[in-house]
Amino acid sequence: MHWKHLLAELGRATGLGDLAPDEEGSCSLLFDGKHELTLTWDKAERTAFLYSRVADGDARRSEEEWRSLLASSCLGAETGGAAFALYGKSLMLWKRHDAFADYSDLEKAVNNFLAQVIHWKDKLAAPGATAGREASPARQKPMGIPV
Repeated sequence: MHWKHLLAELGRATGLGDLAPDEEGSCSLLFDGKHELTLTWDKAERTAFLYSRVADGDARRSEEEWRSLLASSCLGAETGGAAFALYGKSLMLWKRHDAFADYSDLEKAVNNFLAQVIHWKDKLAAPGATAGREASPARQKPMGIPV
């Protein structure tokens, strides 16, 4: 299904009306007034990206916290398949989707990603944010790779 049609259906299903991508193929949604998700279609890669800012990415985090974040996102083990990245002074969570068979695929992807965004925003806002890593709601097996 074409990206423009998927976004339009997402808008109708959420009561926002027809959503349309901007000239760069992106569309941002705000959930509960505090969780902004951006959905982007990359024409060159022929893939969709979902991403969201989950915390400050400044130097106040300890080396242990940064290591814990990297370990948590190794092969998406504790992030529902998503990964962390730094963009400017923001810590982002992002996930790549090579295709959506239909609208229900997109809806499932958005809902799963939103659950991860909420989980990590809450976790990273807490004191001692990433120390003593605990599993996220969509924990996946780390495929035998020690973390």
